[in-house]
Amino acid sequence: MSDGKRAAAPRKLKDEPLIRLVAINGAAGVCVAMLVMGGIFWANIGNLRVLVSRAEDPVLPVLMLAFALVITLGSVVIGSAIMLLGKRDGNSGSSGGTFFNNWTENMKQARVYAPARAGGSRKR
Repeated sequence: MSDGKRAAAPRKLKDEPLIRLVAINGAAGVCVAMLVMGGIFWANIGNLRVLVSRAEDPVLPVLMLAFALVITLGSVVIGSAIMLLGKRDGNSGSSGGTFFNNWTENMKQARVYAPARAGGSRKR
């Protein structure tokens, strides 16, 4: 295949770096959520383990808790991974990402003129 045809070929979904980042960190968020849920039941926080074990249908409260934890903690892990994308290695400062720094350094200041009328017609 020539270079022109290779560039035009569609990329597979698993080859997209952002999709892989979200999928890997989403899976890590699910694992963290399951660990937290296990810790909640192990420590019997709010007497939850006893309440769930004595319920008529114990699967429903466990699924509801798991769903809420997966959404919350999965979003935290994915969001923190996305926010850390622009960090440079070895840069401990909060200078932001390289794209934003290059973009703002290359901006030129331009004067913008806005017409104004004297004695506006606003009533107070």
